[in-house]
Amino acid sequence: MAEKYATWWTFKPLSPLKSYLNEREIVLDEYFCPNEIKEQVINVLRNAHQYSNTDVIMLMDEEQQMVFDSWFIFLPDIVEEYIMPHIVAAPVEIAQALQNKHMTADFYMDSPLDIIYKDSSSVFWLPPSIDCVSNKSTEKFFYWNKLLFIFTDFCLNNKNYFTRHSDTILSINENTFLTHIFGFKYFHLSQIENMLKKITKFLGRKNGIIQSCHFMKNNSLLRVPSTINHQVFTFIDDIINNNNNLMPSFPPSGIYL
Repeated sequence: MAEKYATWWTFKPLSPLKSYLNEREIVLDEYFCPNEIKEQVINVLRNAHQYSNTDVIMLMDEEQQMVFDSWFIFLPDIVEEYIMPHIVAAPVEIAQALQNKHMTADFYMDSPLDIIYKDSSSVFWLPPSIDCVSNKSTEKFFYWNKLLFIFTDFCLNNKNYFTRHSDTILSINENTFLTHIFGFKYFHLSQIENMLKKITKFLGRKNGIIQSCHFMKNNSLLRVPSTINHQVFTFIDDIINNNNNLMPSFPPSGIYL
């Protein structure tokens, strides 16, 4: 991303290319990335390309020929030969500010899900209907190991909902509410944990990374209060807690009564 957002351009004063794009309702920000203007120019010219050779565009009218000072455009050269004459580089301080802004906005990293399940402070929600029949309770949240133990025991020992066919193969009994939750009948003993992951929601971690990670917790250098340490740990915790598909979600239009 640093490379993607390293370069920023702006149009030269009275640029014919800027006027040409604006006339076609294509308006770029004052400062833009090379790929932005390249894509816009190619899109507006694309319908004029030579049949069977999409890399060669024949400029069909006089205005295009004047803007690009050519009758033909070879696409691999479009930036260097035909766009560069119309632009200048943004000042360094503006380019750096825009680079930081767009890197922050675009940054995404998937949460390491293994950490979520292995962290003893992670808490999970179980659908009340399954909680009621498996645990005979309606607890508000569970720690993963306890929840896995309860659900495994439920699958192995509750004959109202499950049938054991061998040491490793089980099935969900027909005409139970579980039949409508799981879209299959037979499953292997080793798949029980994955089944549970499909029906639970991650609610968050009670501890931060500094409390959860044994190495960090016992490393005196890392435990020294500092702005840098705080920012790094907050950054890691945010990724673990929020950048995953395990969180409860609500319809974008809201909930109605």
